[in-house]
Amino acid sequence: MAIPPTFKAGTTALVRAAARPSVTQLPLPDFDDRSFRAEELEEVTTGRLAWIRSIWHDPGIAQALRHASPVLAAEVEVLESANSPSTREVRRVGVSVARYLLRALHRPTPFGLFAGVTTATFDAEPHSRWGQNHVVVARAGAEWVGRLIEQLERSGELLPLLSVVVNNTTFERDGSLVVPYQDDGPTGQRRAVEASVELSAPVRLILRAADAPIRIGELAEKLMAEFPAVAPERVKRLLAGLVRRRVLITNLHAPATETDALGHLVTQLDGVRAEDIRLLAPVVRELRAVHAGLEQCGTTEGRDAVATRMRDLVPGLRRHPLALDLCLDATMVLPDLVAREVERAATILTRLCARPYGTEPWNEYHQRFYERFGVGTMVPLLEVVADSGIGYPDGYPGGPTGASRRRLSPRDDVLLGLAQAAALDGRDEVVLTDETVTALERGPQEPRVPPHLEVGVRLHAASLADARRGRFTVEMTSVARGAGVTVGRFLGVLPTAQRERLQAELADLPTADAGTVAAQLSFPALLPDTAHVTRAPRVLPLVISLQEHRAPDAAVLTPADLAVACDGRRMYLAAPDRGLRVEAVGMHALNLAEHTPPLARLITEVSRAQNAQVTRFDWGAAAAMPFLPRLRYGRIVLVAARWRLEAGDLPNRRCPGADWDAALSGWRERRRLAQHVHLVQDDRRLPLDLDEPGHRSLLRQHLDRTGTALLTEAAPPGADGWSGGRAHEIAVPLKAVRPPAWPALPTPTTARTLSPAQIQTPTASPVLLVAPRRIHGSVTSTLPCTLPPVLAETPTRN
Repeated sequence: MAIPPTFKAGTTALVRAAARPSVTQLPLPDFDDRSFRAEELEEVTTGRLAWIRSIWHDPGIAQALRHASPVLAAEVEVLESANSPSTREVRRVGVSVARYLLRALHRPTPFGLFAGVTTATFDAEPHSRWGQNHVVVARAGAEWVGRLIEQLERSGELLPLLSVVVNNTTFERDGSLVVPYQDDGPTGQRRAVEASVELSAPVRLILRAADAPIRIGELAEKLMAEFPAVAPERVKRLLAGLVRRRVLITNLHAPATETDALGHLVTQLDGVRAEDIRLLAPVVRELRAVHAGLEQCGTTEGRDAVATRMRDLVPGLRRHPLALDLCLDATMVLPDLVAREVERAATILTRLCARPYGTEPWNEYHQRFYERFGVGTMVPLLEVVADSGIGYPDGYPGGPTGASRRRLSPRDDVLLGLAQAAALDGRDEVVLTDETVTALERGPQEPRVPPHLEVGVRLHAASLADARRGRFTVEMTSVARGAGVTVGRFLGVLPTAQRERLQAELADLPTADAGTVAAQLSFPALLPDTAHVTRAPRVLPLVISLQEHRAPDAAVLTPADLAVACDGRRMYLAAPDRGLRVEAVGMHALNLAEHTPPLARLITEVSRAQNAQVTRFDWGAAAAMPFLPRLRYGRIVLVAARWRLEAGDLPNRRCPGADWDAALSGWRERRRLAQHVHLVQDDRRLPLDLDEPGHRSLLRQHLDRTGTALLTEAAPPGADGWSGGRAHEIAVPLKAVRPPAWPALPTPTTARTLSPAQIQTPTASPVLLVAPRRIHGSVTSTLPCTLPPVLAETPTRN
């Protein structure tokens, strides 16, 4: 192949793998009652119950299930002791256990005790060792920590001792202080909403005084000195309310670069001598015991003991109080040839990407910014996203959905032709050539390559010896938005030597140009229950911190330090006071669209907005077709074959099981559907063997529930021989060989920073009122009071 690589693989990769080989899988019973006559159901139920009990008696699976789903584990234990459980209950619990079992054996995504992580290096002489002595790394669960902090912050004796700082993402609107997108826990829906408080004189004083960390007690004294007529109890209620609404953030909340949230909490409580408070003394002692007990979680007994103490402190949890990760007992060196293929795969995906100039919402946002502020002006970040600025790109919370239909392109035409030709010819695979790649390219001659990526692949080889000889394929499974996204969260799980090798890779990330500095983005997740996903150790010297309690630090930037600018070709982030251009790096895989605060999402995306958007292969307009072939380039499987099965393709839900199976068998033969497939829903993959009745019953239930099943081919048996039959994914950090040839940018300076007083409206009238639709009501309600004085001071034009 003649296509030169545009990325260089790192020397160390993260390997995510199932804790046990999939060859130990047990057959599943048929969970579809329609497969049996009514008089057979009692015997069938007995068989299903025996299967559930046999699974539950496997210590490894039982422990993993107890942690993954305490509710399901409790239901299994009820069935264990029940004399005659109902057919419906046995079927329902059995289906859930079966799905968990399939994930445990076939899914490499780290999830409690089901799967874990290790590292791999690359060398000419590969070797590997897989053991059974995996190490359990325990931390306090995010839900438990969040609920505990809420309880502590309600303590009237403790609160005055705590340090607080103003949430640095708040803003003013219509006489109120808005805290953007907080967890709406009381509704029970756990969704993110805006919260606001009246911007009274006392609140304004608090905002000024708590710009840097200050004790709540000292804040109360300042308020009472400034407003002596206000009763002390009202001052306490005001401060407690601001803490509850996250206007003020206490030092009990660990920054996201602190991986041990409970250790941070205990340290802060010890710092204010919380144990001297009579009602809190037993709580503080228990927290120390729980924190010490995390080191004993390598055994079932140790985990159970700690979890019991944690539930006594915080009852009524929906999730297990412990967050568990596995450090796999495995070491491996992979062939250099595999790294070269990963580099080539990233290059091909970059050239074939559907959005080589960035996404439409971001290109439109760039145009809005350019028209409003022009070229080279450094606009304070919070002014950009304010209601008086240009807000957020389409598709962000509170803005338009950005769901406009994409126009067909020459790329779509080529892909539609390839897919249809494969279907007509009865082929399951399309082999791409250099000529085909050229025909599919939409971007500039010199691709706008992102400075770094992280690519996930599965290595299919019978053995590492075969892989060294070139007898292997790499299947693309994921493309992260940057190096560290997959790796970062697990740095604290790895042994010291492995962690240091990966950290060295991540500490030297390239940026878009020589004058830009990488900065690690640190913020809490929108929903507290997902906070553990955002925790990664500090890797980069410079940090951008949002909504966190931190002491002033020259190496920490806040939103107030940041500005946005453009040169007509791209947008970029800068810190004018530091004379720096900044590129944010997120060391975690938190979903940007659903679980990330909008401001953090914008900071993450802005520097790469006009780069090629490299993702997993995008079929474009062909994505809705009933069948899509496998795409292969040399040893690289860019995307697996995929089938779309509609409920209407098979008999209805009242059809007997034998007739439904026969119809599915006919459909499989006509469509050439593989025996081993993955049932895909969002980012979840359920492995199925369609020759097994129990697996077919799971497929039928899915069709009954959703109406559509997306099925992708799975690797053939033996393809994971090199890993002992374990499902796995290898996450490889990649750095661009050379950055795109962007024009040079000026050095950021405060002289280029825009102040609100400089904003002039280029229209016939010097007065223009612009506001987002969501605040039209509040704006128009204030016009009768505000407009006459403005008009009186506005000179008339003759």
